[in-house]
Amino acid sequence: MIKFFRRIRQQLLSEKKFSKYLIYAIGEIILVVIGILIALQINNWNEKRKTNIQLKSALKSVYNDMVSDSVILYQSLPLVHLRDSTIESLIKRSYATETNLDTLVAMMQNEFPLRWYNSPTYNKNTFTNLKNTGAFDILPNDIKLSLSEYYTTVESYETLNKTLLNQYRTQLDDFVKHYNIIGRFYNSNYNNSYIYKTSWTNVDGADFAPRVAVILAAYNVLFGYTKEELETNLMNCREILPQLKPYID
Repeated sequence: MIKFFRRIRQQLLSEKKFSKYLIYAIGEIILVVIGILIALQINNWNEKRKTNIQLKSALKSVYNDMVSDSVILYQSLPLVHLRDSTIESLIKRSYATETNLDTLVAMMQNEFPLRWYNSPTYNKNTFTNLKNTGAFDILPNDIKLSLSEYYTTVESYETLNKTLLNQYRTQLDDFVKHYNIIGRFYNSNYNNSYIYKTSWTNVDGADFAPRVAVILAAYNVLFGYTKEELETNLMNCREILPQLKPYID
């Protein structure tokens, strides 16, 4: 093809047809420019196609992570609601005017739920990788904002949960050193255990009542914020998932 055009130019020059040569040269330049533009357009199209594939893959991974999060949060809520309502009931009863030392002792021996709850393990790997590799920048602005807010909230609650859990466990450890409420989790016959029964002999109300108030309050704060964490993050998941869905279909 190049040789063909070269022969035409040489023929026009040899025949001294300069005007036709000029027109031809301009035409040839235009053809070259058009070819370059077409090549650039094709290249841009290929780059856009690669970016769209990368975007779809990234958002699909994030979508799957958030679906998993929402399932975990939804499944965890009934237990957390139960613990939260249980501790609210115990606190209300502990402050009732008819409550005496024997009532408090029986409550802590047999009803206090004891077990704590850690934040669920959120699926953050995809989002973290996107941020670390710079692929986060290809996401649409509204998606970037929603995901950033969601994972910032997740991390804030995780940090708060660890703090509150440590506070509760500190109070629990201190309480257990004086009154054995752990025994019932290790032995079905715990009531007849010497170690268990000894710690509940001659309970001093002036010492016991404040300890009960502190541990109930610590448990209440822990599960109150845990319930808030699960409900808030589940709501956020359910709002973001429809935003992601159009990009992965």
